[in-house]
Amino acid sequence: MLFQTSLGIDIQEASVSFAYLRASFKGISLAAHGVYPLEEAIPLQEKAEAIGNLARDFMTTYSISPAAVFLGIPRHQAILTYVYLPLAVKENLRESIGYEIEKYVPVPEEDIYFDYQVVIEDKESGKLKLLLVAVRRETVDLYVDLAARIGIGISGLEIDSTALANYISYRSEAGGADVCAIVYVRNGRLELDLLAGGVLNDSRSVHYDERDPVGLISRELEKLRSRSGRPEDRLCAILCGVDGSADVVEPLKENEWFDLRFVDLSRRGTPSSDMIPAQALALKGMVKVPTDINLLPHSLRKRPSRVGRYTMMALAGLLILSVLAWVGGLIVSQQLYVKDLDARIARLSVEVSNIERTQASCKEIEDRIDYLNALYGARTPVLQALKELSLRIPKTAWIRRLALSGKEVTIDGLADAASELIPSLDGSSLFKDVSFLSSVTRRDASGKETFRIGLKLR
Repeated sequence: MLFQTSLGIDIQEASVSFAYLRASFKGISLAAHGVYPLEEAIPLQEKAEAIGNLARDFMTTYSISPAAVFLGIPRHQAILTYVYLPLAVKENLRESIGYEIEKYVPVPEEDIYFDYQVVIEDKESGKLKLLLVAVRRETVDLYVDLAARIGIGISGLEIDSTALANYISYRSEAGGADVCAIVYVRNGRLELDLLAGGVLNDSRSVHYDERDPVGLISRELEKLRSRSGRPEDRLCAILCGVDGSADVVEPLKENEWFDLRFVDLSRRGTPSSDMIPAQALALKGMVKVPTDINLLPHSLRKRPSRVGRYTMMALAGLLILSVLAWVGGLIVSQQLYVKDLDARIARLSVEVSNIERTQASCKEIEDRIDYLNALYGARTPVLQALKELSLRIPKTAWIRRLALSGKEVTIDGLADAASELIPSLDGSSLFKDVSFLSSVTRRDASGKETFRIGLKLR
């Protein structure tokens, strides 16, 4: 869940590890971590105060207030076994296990807490294979008291083996292999787990012999391969905390039945292999894990914090309001734009009407001109002839009379030099046969010559 936080505390005899995870838009990240040594010889009751002080200091230093807290305990403090039951009891597994718990755990039922998970459901044989983990009540009470000393509630309690299995499964370290083995060395113990489909399908824990680590690991891996259900296949083995020197790794690589791989801590944001269980414990408060074992009774578990959920709801509400505001703004903007377009269209409609009226007036004038031209039956319009005469006759002369008959034009008037009118009019492309119809008379009192010229329209 977005903005969720979770704290994993892995308590071992010689150390205590803290891993604080935070979820954000970028995913889940390790926000704070720490590994602190403990005196191994001191009983847990006496270590409780030291662990409580370390936890409070860690949370204060990094300003931590986690929504979920998961504790990890050493494997040897619990009993891990595998149980086969008929498929018919699947609907009431917890009750069925409770009735026969003493067959699998050599401790009275009233003295233990237990949890289980279905590992394999074989419908052909009608059998269920269960992972059963049990722990003494007095042990759980010690850790509950420890949490009370720290001042926090516990969301869950499990052994480091199941946490290790969840880390490898969630991080996809198997690279797509359905069955893989985990080889984990820590605190003088060698743990070998077999994962099938991401779930802890088999598990062993033995003393780590530093004198013959290659022989020990090889023998234990052979046992896991024989119990994997696929003894003929090459077994993928993931190494955690194993000495990476050539003396250990190279002899193991020579065994053709093993596909050895080192867990890539740098790519996963894990500072060291000792931090793997603590980080996996915290991861349980963020995502659904494949191996879900919780040894803490429901009555003692801390209720899940709803802060993250409420935060998500608030953000979702803000997002919805933002979207609605954006959509509303877009609609208002479009309405304003449409209103502006309507106003422009109205103004253009008025201008179009004026243009249409002007075009109608022009058409009316053109019709009148065509009518006048039709009256004379001339191919050349009268107005064009008048325009040509006004251009050809100089300003010093004027016409007193103009007669038009068909294509023949006669003009009478006065000019300073009437002889100059003949070449001017004859140079027009509109006139032809320009000549004097009578002799030019002498000048009048104004000094003008009287002329009478005839011409034809082309």
